[in-house]
Amino acid sequence: MRFELKSAFTALLLIGAAGLAQTACSDGGATTDDGQGGSASSGTASGGDSSTSSTSGNATTGGTGGDPTTGGTGGGATTGTGGGAASSASAGGGDSSTTASTTTSSSGTGGEEPLGDDLPMVIPTPSNGAGEIRTQTTVLKNAANGGQDVYDFNNQKIGVNNTADCDNGEGQKTVFEVEHGVTVKNLIIAGGLAGGNGIVCKGDCTLDHVYWEDVCEDAATNSADGATMRINSSIALHASDKVFQHNAKGGSTTIVTNSYIADFGKLWRSCGDCTANGGPRHLIIDNVRVEGVKTAVAGANQNYGDTVTITNLHVKGGYNDRDDKPKICQEYRAVTDHMGESQKLHGGASQWNTATCRVSKSDIKRW
Repeated sequence: MRFELKSAFTALLLIGAAGLAQTACSDGGATTDDGQGGSASSGTASGGDSSTSSTSGNATTGGTGGDPTTGGTGGGATTGTGGGAASSASAGGGDSSTTASTTTSSSGTGGEEPLGDDLPMVIPTPSNGAGEIRTQTTVLKNAANGGQDVYDFNNQKIGVNNTADCDNGEGQKTVFEVEHGVTVKNLIIAGGLAGGNGIVCKGDCTLDHVYWEDVCEDAATNSADGATMRINSSIALHASDKVFQHNAKGGSTTIVTNSYIADFGKLWRSCGDCTANGGPRHLIIDNVRVEGVKTAVAGANQNYGDTVTITNLHVKGGYNDRDDKPKICQEYRAVTDHMGESQKLHGGASQWNTATCRVSKSDIKRW
């Protein structure tokens, strides 16, 4: 189903770009939505095979190649500097070929506005060739726990040997579990089945220049109460459901900036039926370019005090006010402990300048 869309985006972008099971959920139909779980890809694993998998079986040491989390053969979690190819990005920066040019259209809601020089549009060529498919979840420990606070993968492509189908509920392996305070840079998550449950942040985390070729379950999950998950200068493609899942409560925040998200169901969803569900959960979007929005950009739980703040959202073809397409911010009444399904409020229509949806139509740009 999604490969027809994917081929179109591939032509546009010139690209080919244990396990922690989430505690709950599968999205419902047109008027009900529990806000978590559901699948996000029907693709198959790309880039890498079992011959490149980790042989050590240790979550922090799998694989070879000398990246910061493996240190090469015999190395530990804190050794190694990563050996990217000449085309890979340096610390803190992306490949120069990923930079988006300034928009040229002046029509549509909000008019035209430059997107800046740090908004990537093309996933870099992996520095490790076909990529590496690891046998189990890799834990990125922070410095306090014997790891590092910054992991720079030099545009290596890595996945996990996931056996749970992307389109069949929960149970997918997590590729990377990220401890509190860790920054992950210049990483490509392999597409399709090998993308598994993506990245799960267990505390404050920053995902900088991280690229998801073909989202499987979720691209990244905010899972620690009160924590902030930051996604910056990143790309996520082909998510049939959610891209970023937000399970954490207690004033936790997901921030997405300077990024390109395409061909997806929802860019962000606050969990609609998690165990001991609650809030508040907060989303901040600024300077993000989207296209191929199938459901909505964001879905927030009004009854738990969630907030969505959106500025400088650039929508391919613009926002159609008459038809309310694509939907930008939807409000829900969530439930707890899987006691039924969360319900879309206001008939699922986009909400503007409310206590929950803190977004103005003037902040929705056309490109």
